[in-house]
Amino acid sequence: MLDIFYDEYGEIPQIGASIDGMIFPDDMRTDGAALVLCEDGDARISVDGIKEKGSLRSAQMLANKIKCDNGVVVLHFPLVHVPGPLKSAQFYARGYYYSNKCKNASRQSQKEYAEKLSNYCDSENIFYMPPTILDIFAKRTNYKVPIIGLNVMHTQVRLNSPSIFCNFKDIGGGIAALTIEKMGVNAIFDDIFPEKGHTLGETKNNLRKEFTVLKEFKANFSKNVLISLDGKPPIEAVKNLTALFQKNKEDLLGQMGKGDFQAQTPYMLMMSTSKSNGIVLIGIGSYFPFDLYPFFVDISDYSEDVFLGYEFVDFKSHDFISSLKSLEQSNSLKFFCIDVGSIAAFGRNIFSYKEEIQKRIRENYFGILTVAPSIYLPKEMRHRNYISEAAPGIFFTSAGTNICLEL
Repeated sequence: MLDIFYDEYGEIPQIGASIDGMIFPDDMRTDGAALVLCEDGDARISVDGIKEKGSLRSAQMLANKIKCDNGVVVLHFPLVHVPGPLKSAQFYARGYYYSNKCKNASRQSQKEYAEKLSNYCDSENIFYMPPTILDIFAKRTNYKVPIIGLNVMHTQVRLNSPSIFCNFKDIGGGIAALTIEKMGVNAIFDDIFPEKGHTLGETKNNLRKEFTVLKEFKANFSKNVLISLDGKPPIEAVKNLTALFQKNKEDLLGQMGKGDFQAQTPYMLMMSTSKSNGIVLIGIGSYFPFDLYPFFVDISDYSEDVFLGYEFVDFKSHDFISSLKSLEQSNSLKFFCIDVGSIAAFGRNIFSYKEEIQKRIRENYFGILTVAPSIYLPKEMRHRNYISEAAPGIFFTSAGTNICLEL
């Protein structure tokens, strides 16, 4: 498919990814493929991509190529890249090994083993951590322009997925950047949650009030690897509250080989940080056949107080497209990203998005459905005190965020 497109349009900068769905004038699809062609004589548009050994190294090398004083940078990277059978088996072997080393080890030794698993995951480009990645690019652009992260992952996980496309090439688990230099670009971010507190304590109280909290734990972790909750391996600690259980390697590889491993989970770990008084939500499910629990956020600076929650107390389907309520420009292209988790929450009711968006925008728009997006947002573009501020100026959580660009 990419070769065919290249033969026809190869001189045009191109970026993309394998996603779960798309919305465009008069239709909404959860299958098929789309090539969106855009032209803007007032903009300088470029696309670069890279896949080196190491997700953070790849991000830094790509950021060094970026220059943008006015406009926006849109990044495409996998939130989680599932490798092929051999690499997946090697990942599981590492997870088993470091999990076993953690048993009966001192707390400090556990942290050291967890950090080694974290470093391995980075070196194999398995996790791209949105707050860390966005900060690399925001620093490169002197924190002047919005940096959007399209955190790609499929709800039905399969081996060797998702794919990132850059200039009509599939760079697999790499990272690509679309740079649009143009005056007057409007980046709108919103989430479905209440505002954060003025202190970390207030934010934690807001969590207790607004979410269904099943239990509060003391966590032990290193970087982006959770070691234990109240001294027990994470899945063991929550199994009586969630009915989650640890799957074996063969079941996981078999399901991912068929492409029917379900990534969505109704249970989440709620983690908070005093750096921004914000939170991140991390789904907890039967993803690994070993005790350690790696994920896609570096929580080194986060509180050890972790909440296990079930669902949001009060939200409606239109909350997932709330960024579209703040549109300012009538004739511009609208590009937006919606959390695919809204499908799990509302089922076929989300097809109402098609009519609601058509009524609000009418024409010249394209939207995608994938994992909840992330963003670095300059202060003047923030509309409220978002609880999803995972790091100062950087907004991300694994559910409930949405973004719209007016170009």
